Amino acid sequence: MSRKLDRLLKGILILTSATMIVTWLPLVRGIMDGSSYKWGQSFIGISLSGNGVSGQYWVLVLQAVVGISLVYLGWRGARPPFHWLLLLWNVPSAVNAFYNSIRFPEEYRFQGDTLGVDVSVAWVGPLFWGSLALLSIVWVVRDVKRGGGREVPTWTRRNTILMTLVIALVPIQFLLLRFGTPHGPNDQIGVILTMVQWILLNLSFVAWRIPVSDLTVESSTQNLNIQDG
Repeated sequence: MSRKLDRLLKGILILTSATMIVTWLPLVRGIMDGSSYKWGQSFIGISLSGNGVSGQYWVLVLQAVVGISLVYLGWRGARPPFHWLLLLWNVPSAVNAFYNSIRFPEEYRFQGDTLGVDVSVAWVGPLFWGSLALLSIVWVVRDVKRGGGREVPTWTRRNTILMTLVIALVPIQFLLLRFGTPHGPNDQIGVILTMVQWILLNLSFVAWRIPVSDLTVESSTQNLNIQDG
């Protein structure tokens, strides 16, 4: 018996995709800005950084592949290997949050120079990531015990339109980020558009309901085929 996505999974997907913005931003800006853009992150004390696509940029690419695969599979039926990808993203992130909060409470901050963001996450980080990891584990265990499959959603016209918007933003982002003044208005608009782009990409994966008009047309086509046969 096929099943639809439950509310818990939808909530986990929304929160998990929100955390991926910190990967999507440097990934896109590394390409768009070029060597003028400096990025950095850390994992259990290991520092990762680079200018543009140099340094450990490959780590961002790997994270993006895992992240995009995760949200795509999650919204498109949560079929394997979604369960493993969900745990692979959220559990190590929770471990990293607790590590940074204990070892480097003063340096554990969320920073975005272009938008002037600099916020301590020394206590919010472990609480958020710990809760998200726990919810992910609970959902995976429950889903595995329940067994069964899920509906494979149809790719609708709305999915196509949203994906087209994602692609249409690329040249605008490039012009704003590549030729704008560092931390200037163009850069700021480019960053905001990049965040909007990530949201649109996620929405393009969602299993939207098929409009009644489309269902009517599809049903009429099927009936016509039967009659012709």
